[in-house]
Amino acid sequence: MSRATTLAPLIALCWAASAASADANTCRDLYRLTDVHYAIEPGISVPATDALPAHCRVRGVINRAIRFEVTLPEDWNGRLMFEAVGGAAGTIGDTTSLLARGFAQASTDTGHELAEGNAFLKQPEALLDYAYRGVHLATAASKRVIAEYYGRDVDHSYLKGCSNGGRAAMLEAARFPEDYDGIIAGAPAFWFQEFIPWMVAVGRKQAANPLDRAALQVLDDASRNACDAMDGLEDGVINDPRTCSVDVDALVCEAGQSDGCLTPGQADTARFIYADVNDAEGNLLYPGVPPGAEAAGDWGGWILPNEVLAGGTTIVGDLIPEMLTFLMRHDPTFELEEFDPVADHDRLTDPMTPLDLRTSDLSEFRDRGGKLLIYQGWNDFPLRPQRAIAYLESVEEAMGGAEETADFFRMFMVPGMVHCAGGPGAWQADYTDPIVKWREDGEAPERIVATHPGPMALDHLDVEATTGQQRSFTRPLCAYPELAQYDGAGDPDDEASFGCAAP
Repeated sequence: MSRATTLAPLIALCWAASAASADANTCRDLYRLTDVHYAIEPGISVPATDALPAHCRVRGVINRAIRFEVTLPEDWNGRLMFEAVGGAAGTIGDTTSLLARGFAQASTDTGHELAEGNAFLKQPEALLDYAYRGVHLATAASKRVIAEYYGRDVDHSYLKGCSNGGRAAMLEAARFPEDYDGIIAGAPAFWFQEFIPWMVAVGRKQAANPLDRAALQVLDDASRNACDAMDGLEDGVINDPRTCSVDVDALVCEAGQSDGCLTPGQADTARFIYADVNDAEGNLLYPGVPPGAEAAGDWGGWILPNEVLAGGTTIVGDLIPEMLTFLMRHDPTFELEEFDPVADHDRLTDPMTPLDLRTSDLSEFRDRGGKLLIYQGWNDFPLRPQRAIAYLESVEEAMGGAEETADFFRMFMVPGMVHCAGGPGAWQADYTDPIVKWREDGEAPERIVATHPGPMALDHLDVEATTGQQRSFTRPLCAYPELAQYDGAGDPDDEASFGCAAP
C-alpha cells in the first residue's frame, strides 16, 4: 500500500474538520450583520440529533423589540419557510419542522412578549408591529441572514400561519406582495371588525345564560344526529354543515327533566351562537357558527373558564373585551358596557384598519407569480367559515372570475375541523408540498390528503373536551367549492374511497 493511499483517510478527515470549522465560524460570525437596523446575536451551530439535522441557529432583534430567529440546515434546498404566529403572538414560532426537508426557517414574536398580555395594543408602534410590520421586517432580516450564510439569495420564499398567523400571512400577500412566492393561510383572522364584536356579544350571552360542558354535549349529539348521515356516511363528521341545522327548541328541558337537555336560557345562548347577526338594513355583520363538533373543545376553549388563565377567566368574557377597550382607547366616548355590536359596528372601522384585510385586489401578488392557499375548518368557532368563503368570492369578483382566481388562490374547507387543528374530522395535512409544487412546477392543488390521528390533546382546546373520534382515518380535502364524496363501496376510513365533486 502506497504512502498516499495510507494518508488518504487522514487527509479526508482533516478536510472535513476544516469544512466543519469553517461552517461553525460562518454561523458564529453572522453577528457581524449587526448595524443600525439589526442587532444580531452570534450564531450557534446545533449538532444533529435523532430528531433534527445539524443546523445553524441565529437570533436577532429589529428596532429594539422585534425578536426573530432563523435556522439554516447544512443541506439547504434554496427555500425559506417563515411561520407567522397565532393568537396574540409574543413568541417565536416553528423554526425546525422542515429542516430535515432542506428548508431554512424563520419566525418572529412581532415585537412583544406573551407575558405582557394585551398591553402591547396600547402602544402605537407595537400595535403596528403586531398587525403587519413585524412579519415584514423579520422577513427582510431573515433573507439577509440566509444570503450571508449560504452566499446566495433565497430561490423561493414561503410563509405559513394559522389564525392570527393566517391573518398576517394574508396581509403579506396584500401589503407586501414581493416578500413571498407562496403563502399558506390557515383560518385567517383577517377581519377584527367582525371577530371582536361578535365575540363580545357571545361573551355577554354566555355570562347571562352560560353553556356548560353538559350543554355542549347536548348540542353536539343533536347536530350529529341531525346532520351526520346527510352525506351518505355516518362517520361522526358533518361534510357540509350548510345543509343542516339544529332544532334548539326541541332540546329545551321538559318539566321535571334535568339531564340531556338545555335550560331556556342555555337554548337562547345556543340560538344566538348558531344564528347570523344582521344590521338594521338586513346586511350580514356576523355569521353564525355552523352545526357540528360543539363538544370537541373549540366552543369550550373560548367560552368556558380557561385553566391557563387565572381566576376563572374566559376569552369571550375577559380577554376579548379587554382587546376592544385597548383598541378603542383613542375614542373618548367609548364605554365597553354601552357598546352595541350591531349599532356601533362602524365605529370600529378606523381602529381596526391596521389589523384588517380591506382589499380584494391581489393583482400585485398574482402578477409576480404568487400563490395563496387557505385552509379553513367548517366547525371553527371564533372564525366562522362563511367569512373566508365570502372573501374568496369577493376576490373572484375583483380578479376576473372563479377560474382566473383559481390560478393563484385556492381554498380548502376541512370538514369536522375546529379552530386551526383538532375536531372529529381529518385535520392533519401537509400544505407545504402542494404550495411548492404549485409555485415552482405549476401543479395546482386539487386534492390534499388529510388524516385524523386519533385521540390527541391540543393546548388551544378545552382540556376536558372529547373529539368523538378514537380512530385514525384519512379523507381528501377538495379545492372549494368541491367537497369530498364517498363512493359508497370502499373503505370509509381511506381517502381513496372518496372523490371530489361540486355539491
